[in-house]
Amino acid sequence: MGGHRLGAGSQFEGVVVSKYMVFYNTTSAMRDQMAQIPPEQSAAGMQDWMTWGERVGDRLVDMGSPLENDGDTDVQVSGYSVIDADSQQHLDGLLEGHPHSAAGGTISTQKFLEIPGM
Repeated sequence: MGGHRLGAGSQFEGVVVSKYMVFYNTTSAMRDQMAQIPPEQSAAGMQDWMTWGERVGDRLVDMGSPLENDGDTDVQVSGYSVIDADSQQHLDGLLEGHPHSAAGGTISTQKFLEIPGM
């Protein structure tokens, strides 16, 4: 799956694409539920993520990582990925059927901006 590329955009098959940060949001109830999942079920869930990553292919710049959640805020970002996409609509298509959404979580995205002069 994708390799690390720097900058806010890159070329993919000759087309300039934008880079998007994908945030995986969970509620405290979902995090509590996930903490109780047995290892075998957790492994099956990771296979769903790997299958999704294979479907996205080279557009997946960075599969990302889970993030530690602190504090008592109900909804928190619990992980991230970085994806190259032609547009927000294209990104939405790549995220369709994502295992995080299927598990009850929500996904938010933000487009990387170019750094002036870089």
